[in-house]
Amino acid sequence: MRSYIEGVGVGAMLVTCPENIRYMTGFTGSEALLLLEKTKSTLIVDSRYTNQALNECVEVKIVESNDKIREVSKIAKKIGVKRIGFEPQQLTVFQHRKLKNSIDAGWKSMPEGIEKFRQTKDSGELETLRKSARISSRAFLGILGEIKAGIEEVEVSLLLEFQIKKGGAEATPFPLIVASGKRGALPHGLASRKKIKKGEFITVDFGAVYKGYCSDETCTAIVGKPTKRQERVYRMVKEAHDRAIGRIRPGIKAKDIDSAAREVIEKAGLGKYFKHGTGHGVGLAVHEEPRIAPRQEVSLEEGMVFTVEPGVYIPGWGGVRIEDMVAVTRDGCEVMSEVPKGLMLL
Repeated sequence: MRSYIEGVGVGAMLVTCPENIRYMTGFTGSEALLLLEKTKSTLIVDSRYTNQALNECVEVKIVESNDKIREVSKIAKKIGVKRIGFEPQQLTVFQHRKLKNSIDAGWKSMPEGIEKFRQTKDSGELETLRKSARISSRAFLGILGEIKAGIEEVEVSLLLEFQIKKGGAEATPFPLIVASGKRGALPHGLASRKKIKKGEFITVDFGAVYKGYCSDETCTAIVGKPTKRQERVYRMVKEAHDRAIGRIRPGIKAKDIDSAAREVIEKAGLGKYFKHGTGHGVGLAVHEEPRIAPRQEVSLEEGMVFTVEPGVYIPGWGGVRIEDMVAVTRDGCEVMSEVPKGLMLL
């Protein structure tokens, strides 16, 4: 971190993103400020988290203060720092204004800060992500027998969340998505009181948080037998999913993975119904770098973890999304999700 701070031309960096603070210190609380200097780190917490921070953090100075901004100002004045980096996506306008008014120093926006280090996972992080994916996949497989005509979407969500937490997860990384029938055209259709009907697609987007690390997976199944159109659309999205996964290896650009999926859907004449990127990074946050989308020039590296999730969403008809979480390996990728992605008939 010392070389990083020196390389970007600041004397210290203020970290406000909870995931970045956890990555740098091990602190799992929901509120803190971290000041990174060239040779040491100071974590500022209020009285709720002092003991927790002392237990969780190693080689980090813990300072208790109920006015964290004021404490940062005191430390900055004491060490005489002339320029401080900050995370523009996280620091509020109010906090920034207060800091500028209390610290006689220059401020440098650092949009690509610690997140850049978090993109590539080490062996310990990869094993934790495998466990997170395993928990959520097996939870979904465990409730398949409960999904049938007449059950409400919200019941499916509750059953799945219970199994995810029973399986060892601390939480789910987002409100579970359960969308059936015409509601499947909503990419983020949260579970409703709608009853699932025979012959409808049901799309379930779910995940687990295990030791702070997230998983993300989407399955689309059908209650009963599919129509020819349903089979054709599902088969096309599955081909897009498989083509993208088949392109993954170190050195390939993120935009080329997106193109591999998008070209299949566009060739089928449904390109206008695929309106999001093909994937996103997963780690301490469920949405992080790298982004697998058009115009993303980043080259894949071994250890990167992200989703592959092409989908089509047709208003008035429904939708299909198929998502797996993958890790880039030396010569390809490892699929971490465990649910088979053939069309499931429930």
